[in-house]
Amino acid sequence: MIATSAPKVETRYITKRQFTLLALMARWPLLVILAFQMIISVTTLRNTAFQDEALYLYAGQQIFNHWLGGPPVLDPYAIYFSGYPYFYPVIAGILDKLGGVELARWFSLLCMMGVTACVYSVTQKVFSRNAAIFAAALYVSLASVLFMGRLATYDALCLLLLGIATILAYQTSLARKSWWLAVWIGPLLLMAVTAKYAALLLALPVLGILIVLSLEKQGWWRTLLRVAIVIVTIAILGVMAYKLMDKDVLKGLSLTTTNRVAIVQRSPLELLIHVLQLGGIAYALGIVGLYLMFREKRSRWLALVLFGASLLVPAYHMYKQEYVSLDKHLAFSLFYVMPLVGYTLSKVSGYTQQRFSLGRNWLAGLAIVLLVFTIGTQQAQTIYAGWADTTNLSYQLHTQLRAGSGRYLSEDIEVARYYAEDVSDSWQWNGVNFLYYTDPHNKQFSGNDAFTRAIDDGYFDVVELSFNYQPYQARSIAQQMAATKNYDLVGKVKFQNSFGIGYYYLWHKATPGKGNFTSLKQVRLP
Repeated sequence: MIATSAPKVETRYITKRQFTLLALMARWPLLVILAFQMIISVTTLRNTAFQDEALYLYAGQQIFNHWLGGPPVLDPYAIYFSGYPYFYPVIAGILDKLGGVELARWFSLLCMMGVTACVYSVTQKVFSRNAAIFAAALYVSLASVLFMGRLATYDALCLLLLGIATILAYQTSLARKSWWLAVWIGPLLLMAVTAKYAALLLALPVLGILIVLSLEKQGWWRTLLRVAIVIVTIAILGVMAYKLMDKDVLKGLSLTTTNRVAIVQRSPLELLIHVLQLGGIAYALGIVGLYLMFREKRSRWLALVLFGASLLVPAYHMYKQEYVSLDKHLAFSLFYVMPLVGYTLSKVSGYTQQRFSLGRNWLAGLAIVLLVFTIGTQQAQTIYAGWADTTNLSYQLHTQLRAGSGRYLSEDIEVARYYAEDVSDSWQWNGVNFLYYTDPHNKQFSGNDAFTRAIDDGYFDVVELSFNYQPYQARSIAQQMAATKNYDLVGKVKFQNSFGIGYYYLWHKATPGKGNFTSLKQVRLP
């Protein structure tokens, strides 16, 4: 009995150990890629808050404080935010309270790491583990992906929700008994749209994947069941959300998304060149993957949906001729084309097996990933240096501002107000875009007339201009200050971004007619 039982025990032990090693081998490539993504993002991209980050974090704190019984929110965020102001901004605002902008950025990074895991999972389901490794590795090397992982805005959360919905679309399409997973696709898509309204467009590929894969794997009736479940859940939850939401959101949706007017206008050709600079290699690999799918007669409709989905964002930006946000929006497009990219690289590298192994030409695939990483890292650093470090500006403002006392006019209001929230209140601030002003005689003014009269009356105690984001309006305000001689030029703060060198200028209210600011030449303007 002893002699016969011993080998069985030893055999069990070896089998269990081999299983554990195989499980680790299956997971370690993704873990390494995620660790790489985290380290590169945190160590190479550093800057003070971008204006959008500062705006969302400040708004989130205001809204959260109001929910806790604090003062009402004065700004109509629902009218001009490109996402529901009571969703992501509140999450980010709470994180900002706990750990500042860096903690909010860590949340975005974790979301983007989740997106990378989605890329890996989807590619593995459709092709192979080898293709999934290449897809995930190349995705985290892209400038847009690195940039979004260090930006405390709606985008990373929105893309993560779309990524999870995409995984569920694949899973429920491939497995006959997983039809119930379709119940969760609708809520995820609605949450993605709530986070960022642009997901209205980007949710369409998820439905496309669900339809074409279900038709291929499950047939008409099971496809109709899955699609019906998604549509019904979206309809029910959509009606409930409409009943509860702030109706000003519809104005924000129109202003920022559906009827958007380009803020920084560029020609379609210029935008196309920029897209190719940031994602040209990925698109080229995607085209090769599309060709391979057609040549091998594998899921041709799925390949078309994936590649077509990757063109939605560039097409929208070229149609609107809008340059703003294209850098980060490309991460959404390239998410969908990554399975084709991974498949191409696995083929180029000579991978023919499902399990993880070294292909005969694996250096070719690695070289392409390293090339994209080298270019992508440099591009991400350039994008991240696109706005100036405002540390010195914040220091200078802290010497001029007093909480509860005075009115402040700022061209860079988002970052100035955010970093000065400890020495000022929200009602004290005004940007240079619009002003509604009532003079001491109760006469009301709006627009440029309001700025002119307010400066004549010395209404603003402190003025900050950089002639950077709103140069024409800033120049008009500076001209009026010089003409009235009601302000002293008290500060000049040098800044540098990827476009060059500039200055923040600070003025303080002076004795009427006796200010030292009398000419635009004092701020280097003709």
